[in-house]
Amino acid sequence: MTQSPAPDLHVRESLDWAAFVRDDWDRRPVLFKGVAPGRPFALDEVFRSALAATRRSRRRLPGEPDNSLVTLDRLQQLDPSPWMPRLEDGSMLGYRQRMLGTLGERRYALVISAFHSYRFALWRSERAFFAPLWRHAGLPITGAITTLFHGNYESTPVGVHRDRFATFMIPVEGRKRMRFWTAKPWADAVSTLPDYRGHLAGSFVVEAEPGDVLYWPADYYHVGESIGGGVTTSVNLGVPRTEHRPVYELEDLLVDIGQADALIDPSAQLLRALMRDDVPVSARDAVDADGVLADALPLALAQAWRLTAQLTAPRALAARIGALSLQRLSAGGFEPVPPRRRTRALPPAQRIALTSGERVLQRRDRDGWQFAINGHGLRVQGDATAERALLARLHDGETARVGELLRGTAAHRSAVVALLDWLDQCHGLRRLRD
Repeated sequence: MTQSPAPDLHVRESLDWAAFVRDDWDRRPVLFKGVAPGRPFALDEVFRSALAATRRSRRRLPGEPDNSLVTLDRLQQLDPSPWMPRLEDGSMLGYRQRMLGTLGERRYALVISAFHSYRFALWRSERAFFAPLWRHAGLPITGAITTLFHGNYESTPVGVHRDRFATFMIPVEGRKRMRFWTAKPWADAVSTLPDYRGHLAGSFVVEAEPGDVLYWPADYYHVGESIGGGVTTSVNLGVPRTEHRPVYELEDLLVDIGQADALIDPSAQLLRALMRDDVPVSARDAVDADGVLADALPLALAQAWRLTAQLTAPRALAARIGALSLQRLSAGGFEPVPPRRRTRALPPAQRIALTSGERVLQRRDRDGWQFAINGHGLRVQGDATAERALLARLHDGETARVGELLRGTAAHRSAVVALLDWLDQCHGLRRLRD
């Protein structure tokens, strides 16, 4: 395909986030050249996260939205699971060899949404990498999105498009070309353009390789392209910048954050988390013989009204806002967060400490205390004396044996056990060797 120079491109050779936000943020594309080898996405962790996404895709119920998309020669596969990474592939290299060996000359694309939400190691690395940017640009209120792109596809399956996100593309494997337009290159009333061969003259291209970070503002039309038919793996981070809808925050006030479904189907949480499954969707006798609407609401609407009234009562809403704020801050801009891990036994002799670099956020509400770490929340009724004392020790860098922490009354032991289990489930606890 035709290549043109990149008149608006700014090349930086260091991750100077302060200078970037001052000079480039929302203004022009930037290629950070060779600044992040192996960061924040290591290839082996990308493979493990893709496996976790595959497991979720296979567990979904009929009719549920899928987080994964596979195309073969631009044809989207209704069941992507046969074409997704498998444990026996062993690595992204093994997956690539299986796909190329099976498909021959056919091209393929694997796209996984909410990619940071499947494994804690990848999520934590991404959060740490972009935390300095948020200090200058501000924390994304509704969370940044992360998407994996892998394959030897000729161009991005969706075609030329514009997002509501400013984007950071991070090549992990192979060279990746992005083609840009500063304005919409077509006049038709369509939002994407898969066949853009007639609009190459008004575009410019930028190539990036592992170690680079490529940024472009939300108002640039763009498409990813293969270079010589080679297989590439890259991860895109999208930061919401335009077309923001208040409903995104309103939904968070009604249901818990942390479900990947919310990024695929924004109504999924509201539809499934609160409403009873057995409520009839039809209304009998809603209108009488004279065409007069009945005084009573149909059952489904009445239940929705009651739920909304309960959740928006002043005290309940204030508590929810406080809890959500702590969770959002501790998530560091990346939601939904990875799920909690299973509870593991903590023997009395086990020596523990807080996970390096972590801190439990705390807030007092009207009737108790709220805590958050790694995007997960905990509420304790009352003064939370035992919990706050233990966290103070851990925040000071102390280590302790579980048995020592459990000395005290039955109520004290119960509080400490619950807190330690929660911290461990949320990846906030280190188990130290003697």
